[in-house]
Amino acid sequence: MSNLSACAVCGDQSSGKHYGVACCDGCSCFFKRSVRRGSSYACIALAGNCVVDKARRNWCPSCRFRRCLAVGMNAAAVQEERGPRNQQVTLYRNARRHPPLSAPAPSPTPHSQALHFQILAQILVTCLRQAKANELFALLERCQQDAILQVVWSEIFVLRASHWSLDISAMIEGCGDEQLKRLIFEAQQLKADVLELNFMETLILSRKELAISAQYGVILGSHSNAALVSLARYTLQQSNYLRFGQLLLGLRQLCLRRFDCELSCMFRTVVRDILKTI
Repeated sequence: MSNLSACAVCGDQSSGKHYGVACCDGCSCFFKRSVRRGSSYACIALAGNCVVDKARRNWCPSCRFRRCLAVGMNAAAVQEERGPRNQQVTLYRNARRHPPLSAPAPSPTPHSQALHFQILAQILVTCLRQAKANELFALLERCQQDAILQVVWSEIFVLRASHWSLDISAMIEGCGDEQLKRLIFEAQQLKADVLELNFMETLILSRKELAISAQYGVILGSHSNAALVSLARYTLQQSNYLRFGQLLLGLRQLCLRRFDCELSCMFRTVVRDILKTI
């Protein structure tokens, strides 16, 4: 029985959940095809803000795909789907006849790079959702939250992605972005635990200079001070007297080196759309 809710991408009638999101068959097939082919689209209007609705969803594949990512469609789920049975049988028979002596690692291709970008975009969505759930940040009004996240999203991404619970090194490597790899590697050297990550995230999200009013400047200053005191107390409890300074220096490097790399250029165009959906 079909789900009568609206497609999260274009607003047409949804046929159920596809890749984690309620959407129509058209958007589901478009997303699957784009991921499997590693398609790289360019906006037809060059602005990246084309309307994506039932009547105009086929106009701009670039904006449609960005919309798919923004509403949370999972690119990794496409790759987890099993291929056609006849294809599996052929692969099995070929393996029986010609067992591989060694399996050299394939060179990155534009298609595989596009897939890695898409999966990292999913990680970005999760990072922004985690930031929205931050205990102190959640107390702010949405307009102030969005004003902050539109500036610091890259720092949040690097901090969280460098300490991801699963090994995503292949995704970082597969993007072929040397500067991103270096930034992730440097952040990994902090080896922050869960509580340290939460305190550092709060400090990133509590910058007074990003306040939209004097009142919010006071509130953000209070949040920042509370996070600093909590982080200092926590590191002292671990009897590591250098740890507090090490974490603040690492945080300063994230702030000073807001990365200007290929991944950042791609994400800038979707961050605003992502923030509208979370």
